[in-house]
Amino acid sequence: MTAEAMQIAAGFVQQLAKDLNNDNLELPMFPDSVIRIQQVFQAKEVNIEEIIRVISSDPALAARVLQLSNSAAVRGVSEIVEVRQAVVRIGNKLVQSAAVAFAIRQAQRNDGLSNELRAALKDIWAESVELASRCYVIAKHFTKLNADEALLTGLLSVVGKLYIFMKAQEQEGLDYIELDVILADWHPAIAKAIAESWNMSADIVNALEAQLDTNPELQESASLTEVLSAARLISQHDASGTPLDACHLPLLQRLGLAGHDGTSHTLAEHADAIDGVRQQLGG
Repeated sequence: MTAEAMQIAAGFVQQLAKDLNNDNLELPMFPDSVIRIQQVFQAKEVNIEEIIRVISSDPALAARVLQLSNSAAVRGVSEIVEVRQAVVRIGNKLVQSAAVAFAIRQAQRNDGLSNELRAALKDIWAESVELASRCYVIAKHFTKLNADEALLTGLLSVVGKLYIFMKAQEQEGLDYIELDVILADWHPAIAKAIAESWNMSADIVNALEAQLDTNPELQESASLTEVLSAARLISQHDASGTPLDACHLPLLQRLGLAGHDGTSHTLAEHADAIDGVRQQLGG
């Protein structure tokens, strides 16, 4: 890398640090409706009428929420045709998840994107779906945690990457190879900061911050941090095609995803459930 490229990368990192210190982390490609929904959820008492108004103001988001409410995973005996009914049926966490998933998916469809950025955002979307699906299944089948909250945690795990890629478009001459290093170093902290600004639970915030830790600190019971870390480990091994050696991964043993003899579950027995969540998210 040239000295000029290194200088540009250093300047970009300084800008990220400044944004973090000043709480200036906005996602400009996110639809206003999605940001407004997160703001409504910041209140001590969530106003469901405001949530319904915000969703209804964005026909595309409203259609996504209705689609989710009628998906195989959550549908009831009758089809939902009104936003109010959909919000009541799926609950707050799935409303937030639907909004975040919708925003990430919409980001890659922006007409002004370069081919390089569009491809990167497509990968981020795919990663969010895979992590969210595995988080949901792990939480539901291996812990007593709220599976819907685990789903939201998986989706939010990529917002730091999304922010960095968006900001990178404003920085001329930034080398994409160097950007990979910046992503690895910075995206968990940025995801944490965004989640805090949206008033997410402390459990979600902690999970986003520690998501790259392969052996997070042991809690009295299973945590979202452990679920997200385990989901990421399993996803990475699935993608690489290499066997998952659980002997050196006490995290998987604690969650019941591996035996102490080194045998491990790759969630293959829950493949249908994972695929169901993928379809639910539109992946």
